Amino acid sequence: MQSVLAPDRLGAFDFPVSSPALNGFCRDPEGWGPVSEDYDFTPCFAEGTLVDLVALFVIVLGSIQISALFKVKPIPTRKNWHYWTKLALVALNALTVLGTARQMVDIYDDALLDVRLYAAVLSFFGYLVALYLHHLEHNRMRYANGVLLFFWLFVVLADGIRLVSFVNREAHILYPQFITAFGFSFILSIITFVLEAFVPKAKSSYEVLAQEGDESPLDRANLFSRLTFEWMTPMMKLGYETYLTEEDLPGLAKGDKTAECRVSFERYWDRQKASKNPSMVRALIRAFGSSYFIAMLFKMATDILAFSQPRLLRRLILFINSYNEGTPDPFTSGVVIALSFFFVSIAQTACQHQHFQRTMVAGMRVKSALVSTIYRKAVVLSGEAKTAKSTGDIVNLMSVDAQRLQDITQNGMVLWSGPFQIFLCLYSLYGLLGSSMWAGVFVMVVMIPTNGFIAKKQRALQKSQMKTKDQRTRLTTEILTNIKSVKLYGWEAPYMEKLRHVRNDLELQNLRIMGIYSAVSSFLWACAPFLVSCSTFGLFVFTSGIPLSTDIVFPALSLFNLLTFPLAMFPQAITNLVESSVSANRLQEFLLSPELQDDAVERKEAVTEIGKETVVVRNGTFLWDESKKNAPALKNINFIARKGELACVVGRVGSGKSGFMQAILGELYKEHGSVTVSGRVAYASQSSWIMNATVKENITFGSRFQADFYEKTIKACALVEDFLALPDGDETIVGEKGISLSGGQKARLSLARAVYARADIYVLDDPLSAVDQHVGRHLIDNVLGADGLLATKTRILATNAITVLSQASNISMIRSGEIVEQGTYDEVMNKKAEIYNLIKEYGKKAAGPSEEESEGSLASPPNEESAVDDSAEVSDEEAALKRPADRRASISTLRRASTASLTRPKLIDEEGQKRSRQSKEHLEQGQVKWTVYKEYAKAANLYGVILFMVLLIASQGISVLGNIWLEHWSEVNTESDSNPHIGMYLGVYLFFGIFASSLTVCHTLVLFIFCTIQAARTLHNRMAECVIRSPMSFFDTTPIGRIINRFTTDIYRIDEVLTRVFSMFFNNTIRVGFTLLVISTTTPAFLFLVIPLTLLYLYYQRFYLRTSRELKRLDSVSRSPIYAHFQESLSGLSTIRAFRQIERFENVNETHVDYNLRAYFPSISANRWLSVRLEFIGSVIIFASAGLSIISVSSGTVRAGLVGLAMSYALQITQSLSWIVRMTVEVEVNTVSVERVLEYSQLPSEAPMVIKGHRPPASWPTSGELVFDHYSTRYREGLDLVLKDINLHINPKEKVGIVGRTGAGKSSLTLSLFRMIEAAEGHIDIDNLNTSTIGLSDLRHRLAIIPQDSQAFEGTIRDNLDPSHAHDDTELWEVLELSHLKEHVSRMDGGLDARVAEAGSNLSVGQRQLMSLARALLTPSKILVLDEATAAVDVETDQLLQETIRKEFKDRTILTIAHRLNTIIDSDKIVVLSAGKVAEFDSPEKLLADKTSMFYSLCKQGGLVREGGETVDGGAFVSPLGEDKLDKE
Repeated sequence: MQSVLAPDRLGAFDFPVSSPALNGFCRDPEGWGPVSEDYDFTPCFAEGTLVDLVALFVIVLGSIQISALFKVKPIPTRKNWHYWTKLALVALNALTVLGTARQMVDIYDDALLDVRLYAAVLSFFGYLVALYLHHLEHNRMRYANGVLLFFWLFVVLADGIRLVSFVNREAHILYPQFITAFGFSFILSIITFVLEAFVPKAKSSYEVLAQEGDESPLDRANLFSRLTFEWMTPMMKLGYETYLTEEDLPGLAKGDKTAECRVSFERYWDRQKASKNPSMVRALIRAFGSSYFIAMLFKMATDILAFSQPRLLRRLILFINSYNEGTPDPFTSGVVIALSFFFVSIAQTACQHQHFQRTMVAGMRVKSALVSTIYRKAVVLSGEAKTAKSTGDIVNLMSVDAQRLQDITQNGMVLWSGPFQIFLCLYSLYGLLGSSMWAGVFVMVVMIPTNGFIAKKQRALQKSQMKTKDQRTRLTTEILTNIKSVKLYGWEAPYMEKLRHVRNDLELQNLRIMGIYSAVSSFLWACAPFLVSCSTFGLFVFTSGIPLSTDIVFPALSLFNLLTFPLAMFPQAITNLVESSVSANRLQEFLLSPELQDDAVERKEAVTEIGKETVVVRNGTFLWDESKKNAPALKNINFIARKGELACVVGRVGSGKSGFMQAILGELYKEHGSVTVSGRVAYASQSSWIMNATVKENITFGSRFQADFYEKTIKACALVEDFLALPDGDETIVGEKGISLSGGQKARLSLARAVYARADIYVLDDPLSAVDQHVGRHLIDNVLGADGLLATKTRILATNAITVLSQASNISMIRSGEIVEQGTYDEVMNKKAEIYNLIKEYGKKAAGPSEEESEGSLASPPNEESAVDDSAEVSDEEAALKRPADRRASISTLRRASTASLTRPKLIDEEGQKRSRQSKEHLEQGQVKWTVYKEYAKAANLYGVILFMVLLIASQGISVLGNIWLEHWSEVNTESDSNPHIGMYLGVYLFFGIFASSLTVCHTLVLFIFCTIQAARTLHNRMAECVIRSPMSFFDTTPIGRIINRFTTDIYRIDEVLTRVFSMFFNNTIRVGFTLLVISTTTPAFLFLVIPLTLLYLYYQRFYLRTSRELKRLDSVSRSPIYAHFQESLSGLSTIRAFRQIERFENVNETHVDYNLRAYFPSISANRWLSVRLEFIGSVIIFASAGLSIISVSSGTVRAGLVGLAMSYALQITQSLSWIVRMTVEVEVNTVSVERVLEYSQLPSEAPMVIKGHRPPASWPTSGELVFDHYSTRYREGLDLVLKDINLHINPKEKVGIVGRTGAGKSSLTLSLFRMIEAAEGHIDIDNLNTSTIGLSDLRHRLAIIPQDSQAFEGTIRDNLDPSHAHDDTELWEVLELSHLKEHVSRMDGGLDARVAEAGSNLSVGQRQLMSLARALLTPSKILVLDEATAAVDVETDQLLQETIRKEFKDRTILTIAHRLNTIIDSDKIVVLSAGKVAEFDSPEKLLADKTSMFYSLCKQGGLVREGGETVDGGAFVSPLGEDKLDKE
């Protein structure tokens, strides 16, 4: 491999014999070099020093690698051709080196004193180390070893240099044998390098078995692949050939997975929390700082390389000047300068993109760690903290604040690299201009306080912007969450007005002021480089006496151009720092929020004996929050529940029943006392929490599926018939919040979840309120009672159902947060106190169902006992089905449900042809359509856009003119060797600078104030109106999280990101156009290169655009499930915590985040892949520009000034080229937000609010006559009819009760009346007016309803009752009094202006239903619909309400859906619905007289009548409305 030249033979370029004497180990007359006078490397350097360095590299670093690999466990890997070929090549190379060393001994007389011989020997040992390292890497590494890669690259480069040197010195003619051996070695080295770098090694046995989809391509990427981002090429090709889907996304590297990042962050955050001054930022730095530090080193190298280019430019100008002055430098000198430009540019590209990638990955890790930590914190927040932070606020922390910290991680590098670049620039300028550069420094120092003031203002504005954004998000979330109520009450207009006020008058007004400050800041920084260069050149020409020549001006101009970036980006980075410091403080405040009390509940192991204490509360006082501002929720509570017993808790609305349940679960703050819970808890909340999943997943709830017990659960919870009615049985997806289920179905599903968990203690918050009476009877018998599935368990039941009390072992009554009476059923009946009166007046001792009833029951399938498994192992499900005596004696317990293994939730739609599946989020494919850009331009004001473009082109053009003027000035100075007409030249240059900067501020203001704000307002308003006006079917099939994502992330992009991106895109495009123009003017030959380079550029651009676009879309779509799951979790926290499922939900959240990262990571890596390739084209442009100048100079046609001007522009082009393509994608990606907003702006709308020409009379309806004429409807296209051929005629002022099994269509009937669902056939007439011919506003404002799921809005009591503020205080207090809320509201702080928390969480469910009654009382309607209006209130309040309804609505037509049959028994007519059809329609007397009627059957199953139709216990049907119509019978 080594070559020698005879010392007595001079090559063509050797020095004469009289050269310096031979000395030491260098036996060549040129000496050690490294460069000879002819710009060639000397033999001693090329063949000695260089080879020694390469050999030492592999010997030292290779040995370290060998010792490291010895510690790695080898993995069985097949030894294929790749392995054997490499070893054979390395061995051959080692032998060849020995051969060349042997030849040296023959050629040299004093070979033992020649460095080249020792270099050959050292190379031999280097190859041996490489050989062994190749062997070890095969089964201990998944990719090529970095040391070997660089070793073979260095060998190839060193051999290439030596080959040139040999050819120059004609060694191939003198020593053909030697050169043949060297050439053979060179070829072997090239082949080995190719095999190592570009041919993948064999996979190990384990890798073959591993799932491809879960593997990160980085796991197999070698060092070169990482430097050039070649590992992304397969995905780029795939994206070019086909549209990417979720299945094409690669796995994440281990260190990038959310769980890993979160654990890393939490380790340091926990330490910070323990310190006096905790800092979240410090914890983040410690967790993710190491990779960031490496990125800083790469950034430093990038900056140093960037500032070496102006020095090379000076050398080039001096080289050209030497030709113009008649004393030309050697031509090779010019070639070396051109090559240096090329290699410096390549090295800069490599370092820059390693820095970018590492900061991006660090940012990604920061965000994923924060999102996961926010989720984990949110699920353990205390009540007080939860009240302070609404769901919208926490979603904002996740979507906006965590994103800002990610952004500062990526952009924050400028905070130190900006000053570093400024220092390098000033240092270089000092070398060029001497002390004159201090003028520039002075200008920059003056600008710092000015910008500091602006930054301070921007910080204050940013803070207020975040608050307003939170306010808007909260309001939007609330409107969407309560959309059903908004539509039923016809409140779209007042809520849209509220939203418009927050958006237009607060948020966008603030944004406008931010835009003005941004424009002022842009002006100052656009002026800065001009002012710096102007002041510096001015001082130089006035003070130095040296001519301001081309070799000073253009290197200086180049340095000023480099100064533009840190000066422009530094204020941006300061703004980002300001934003992120606000976000960091918000996040830290949230992460330090108080959590649920750890010691609120003492948890013990489960007891095994029946009758043992399982729940014990002693002297318990509980608060809603720690602040102690409000009265205690519960005080002096003493309570004991035992295994195998049913403990019932009764009380009035708002007395504290639900609070008591929460205290047992540990949800309330325990001020003093103790709560002990022995065993695991299952919970069914009063407002059933249903996940957006299948029915089966809702029941199993993370437990392993066991078919036999699952069957028993659904039978006991009366779900069998529901499953038959659901479109896909128990595989039906129920939608967000179980939107496709009726209230009763939700309640029973929630109960089934608790039963299936097979816990030890069941905390049940009034599950009977939402179900029909006969179904309630079934649940009591089969689940809650002494013969139910849970008979051996502790059951604590808060209830308003008096019928269940006779089954209770213990009854407690709560009033005003205190237990006022408790005892066994017999004790309270004997005591004859309040509970006795309650039972006596409203209840009866329940009779167990007769044999006939249980067989004929709708809810109990026959032969239930025959379904019991006769297995030998005694379990609770068997105990539950034994005779009562046997079961009571049994001490067995249900086998606890075992946890299911966590499976990854798939993004792909596996639901196949399920009819119940939710609509998958619409995902556009391919290029963003031009119509979207057109719509955006229209929304932004087309004239404003045109004006912006004109001003932008003018500002760039004038900037170029300024530089051309500078070139002319320097040429004049060079020719005259002095500085003539200083004032004129300097003045014109200053004018150009100030004028260009003024145009910059103008185009910024036009873009921001006239275009962006206008577009943001138009697009948001249009989308908000369309979403609110969408039919309910849209909300049934679209998760709220998905809609919220458009109102948060997409609107944020339109507000703040899109402007910046468009501005940078046009800026860079115009700059590149001017650059190519200047270079082509200077060296016309460059035009021949422009076409192939443009084609290559466009090829890469198209290649990239397709893939990147789809990756960004996938990133956007995969983000929605994160927010949807998060909101769902927050609404069901009590349930999740009670079931101890927090960890499972946290894992699901992290899996969703990982899925998002699987799209995000390739998307940022695609940017790097492209930039590396485009900047290579930029390097070619620089090389071509310099090379063509060097070639042209020989003809004497090129002026040094023009070359300087062209090169100073060419040096900027690498950045601009990649920026254009990246901005093209950023424009596309962020325009996807416009596309998504426009998609929601074109949603199909409900019928018009008002139909002009078809408006009903002002007094309509006058009488309240109601006719259903062959009416049929379905919830949405593709689903079965829910109401079929309904024919009803309801007379004015008639009171009609609607009954039927859960899911029979009762609520659908009321929704039809309000046209929440439209007719499929037939129509509804009110007072002879077809309701489908009038506007929805006219219809809904003339009807009153108390809906089943009563909802309250965040705001004041006044806003909740009357958002339009159409009524005065007197009317509001009157309706509050009638609805029995006046006393409670009076006690609240502020009266009518008292705050109602998010979702009405500071009101009980019963109080929220009373609020709905108050709303109905405010509506002057002739028709009132009560949809299970008093299901959540106690029987006493129910009676009072019924009296209010009778009195206040006596002259109205009333439709009542009720579970308590006694509330509708005195109705004029009863409608019995079955499977969507009217089964019976007649007076209750006639229906009860017919023992074959369904109504009679329902009353009998509810335990309300005996044989013959007489009442049970003589008063079951004493109607709260006063007239006992059964007595008439």
